[in-house]
Amino acid sequence: MDQNNQIEKPALYDIILKKEWSYYAGAVLIVIFAMALCMVGSTWGVSGAFGNWGALLFNLFGVNTGSDSVFKNTTLETYSFFGSQPALTDTWIMVGAAVACLLAAQWKIRNIKHYKQALAAIIGGLLMGFGAKMAGGCNIGGLFSQLPQFSLAAWFFLLFVFLGATVGGKLLKFFMPPVSNKRPNRKRLTAEQKARNKKIQIAAGVVILVISAIIAAAVAPTYPKAPLLMLIGLGLGYSLQRSRFCFTAAYRDPGLTGETKLTRAVIVAFALSTIFFFGKHANTFGADLSGLTAENMPGSVISLQLFIGAFLFGIGAVLAGGCASGTLVRMGEGYVQLWICFPFWCIGNFLGGAITSATAGTFLTAGVKVYLPAVLGGLVPALIIQLAALLGLWILAWWWEGKKRSSFN
Repeated sequence: MDQNNQIEKPALYDIILKKEWSYYAGAVLIVIFAMALCMVGSTWGVSGAFGNWGALLFNLFGVNTGSDSVFKNTTLETYSFFGSQPALTDTWIMVGAAVACLLAAQWKIRNIKHYKQALAAIIGGLLMGFGAKMAGGCNIGGLFSQLPQFSLAAWFFLLFVFLGATVGGKLLKFFMPPVSNKRPNRKRLTAEQKARNKKIQIAAGVVILVISAIIAAAVAPTYPKAPLLMLIGLGLGYSLQRSRFCFTAAYRDPGLTGETKLTRAVIVAFALSTIFFFGKHANTFGADLSGLTAENMPGSVISLQLFIGAFLFGIGAVLAGGCASGTLVRMGEGYVQLWICFPFWCIGNFLGGAITSATAGTFLTAGVKVYLPAVLGGLVPALIIQLAALLGLWILAWWWEGKKRSSFN
């Protein structure tokens, strides 16, 4: 065979560290890390840390959130960063995404191109933070960690976050920067400069991993779970970044572009997690659900507040350009827009806490918890029905993509 016609095989470095993973590979790994987190601590949640961080931001500006009757946040009195599961996993999701970029020599500061992007980040962050608190969780705590636990509230969250994302996709057009005919003046690097940049980024990634290991070892005597939580967060961030797994895109793209590959991967992740929680719940509650009580029943209350919160969250996620986990990943990748979004997410989450406290016991919060196995005749029927429903959604998404693609052609 002529050597000039041979296809050059990618180097081992490109295969392991640089090449993007498939959405389905990301789905499997994310489920594995999320289930490991559930076994080590509690179910995966992201926005749980943001309310405390928002309170800290208010404190920096002179608002005493510990004593003020409106902004009271007593958790700050005993708050410990290394003792908080969401704080550790959130931080190391961002670190894991940064490490993934650095080891692939792809990290760079991604600036905003227009003030409208900053405005979208601010509004989106506030809506996401506020909506997540109202809904009792973001797309992770309110959906990804609840739907597989047979919570009917999570199905309503899915519906309303999808509706919100659809509205957000329409509003996004207003925040798009104007199209410029000018080509950006990008400095072309020489081969030597590219090689040097690659070495620097890989070295930086290794240094961050070493620093993380030192921190884990230092806090382990006081916080025994901290090293494992940091490692799981690191794995989640790395997997999310390498697979480009984004929940916001899964909600947004079907209506915006007709693309559903990521949507279908998210559905597969729901199905895998459902099987895991089936076994966990059988062990916890018993096959006959004799151990199930109102106090230990999984899921959120189905209420008007949940619907409003999920809807607002969906709008905000699309405007900001990242959901809960997606925001952290893109911050790690160097996206300035998400660094602008993040403090406003925390502020919105904290303000949402004040509102939900004020509306407790009103018609907004009135509702019931519905645990599907309790109403469908047991865990086995609930498992079959939920997996069938997810399969139906997967087929619908596949059909929708084919329909939109044929219409474009």
